[in-house]
Amino acid sequence: MKNKKFAAFRANGDVAKIDIDLTGAAVTVTSTAEPELYIEYSKGLRPVFCERDGAVTVKQRGGLFAKLRRPVINVYVPECTVPDLCIDAERGNIYIDGGIFGDAAITGGMMSVKIDGAIFENLRIEAAELDVCAGGMTVKNLANTIAADGRVEIEKTFCKKAECRLKKGNIGLCGAACDFAVLNSEDGSIYANMLGSESDYTIALDAAAVSGCGNTYGGDKFIRARAAKGNIVLDFEHAPRFDEAEELGEYEELHA
Repeated sequence: MKNKKFAAFRANGDVAKIDIDLTGAAVTVTSTAEPELYIEYSKGLRPVFCERDGAVTVKQRGGLFAKLRRPVINVYVPECTVPDLCIDAERGNIYIDGGIFGDAAITGGMMSVKIDGAIFENLRIEAAELDVCAGGMTVKNLANTIAADGRVEIEKTFCKKAECRLKKGNIGLCGAACDFAVLNSEDGSIYANMLGSESDYTIALDAAAVSGCGNTYGGDKFIRARAAKGNIVLDFEHAPRFDEAEELGEYEELHA
């Protein structure tokens, strides 16, 4: 296999929003100590860049062979900035490796999404076919995942509110701290392992089979799960995986 040839784009100023619109590509977004946004891309991408009013837009040129290419794009985001992030792809592999972001939206047709240790104000992931694997992330407000078909696995994560809705596929929420969680799979199973104790939660479960915990009322936190044709397993983990105040303190300091 021949090595891909790369070209690069470097932003001229501070960036408040990154908008990537692709037919199909492997996209990696990485935090960097460098002071400027830097984008490296394989020449097969044939992108169009626009930098205006603090926003950088990357669009892939169309053409007869655009859907046949498998380009690569690496986005290096300065750790001193907290940009909004929008990635839209007809198909592609998305990897977010660390970094602190405002509102983030990852949308498309057929997508694989991996997130490690990133912090978001809000996070939305939506696709027709979706494979999500996320760990060690913090979402200050809402983490929302929607797909017609797919798999969602989220581990060691804090989010104020988590929503995950699949028409077909399994959902896993493991070692998570959420004040409000709604998990719904029309044709699949759900496994949730929440930080805290059962008495912390008001629990509403609806499935063909339920194990671990049943419906309870009175807790300040809330979890509702529905697996119309599958199973639900719910249990709790008492040992904290991280310091919520410390995580949010770091976010607020960098977001100020």
